[in-house]
Amino acid sequence: MIQLSVYLEDRPGELANFIKLLMENKIFIRALTVAKTSEYGLILTLVDNPEKCIDLLDENDFTVSTTEVIAVRLNDHPNALYEIPKTLGDNSININYFYSTLVKDESLLILRVEETIMEEAVNVLQKAGFTIVER
Repeated sequence: MIQLSVYLEDRPGELANFIKLLMENKIFIRALTVAKTSEYGLILTLVDNPEKCIDLLDENDFTVSTTEVIAVRLNDHPNALYEIPKTLGDNSININYFYSTLVKDESLLILRVEETIMEEAVNVLQKAGFTIVER
């Protein structure tokens, strides 16, 4: 799954302006986390139409980059927040970071591992019974 990393100026209202732009253009946010550094705000997000979103953000002078992440469906696994990192750890796969979303009827855990082991991580999770969301 493609995650967008969007850099915002660190000032009041920028996050609201970003979300409003996506809403006005009918881009649905599936997951979102926000981090702040001393210089800027960083949004990590999954959207329903990443290509459209990237074009829109480029047109509006946002700095955006993409990263491949793994989105794992949580709904059928009540202990998934434990089971997923344990499964990967037991298979010597390190998680760089993760965050989750609680979208109605589709709770997801979004995680990032090194690109060179992305396919291995997906295979390990699927073998353990987890459902990977492709898009």
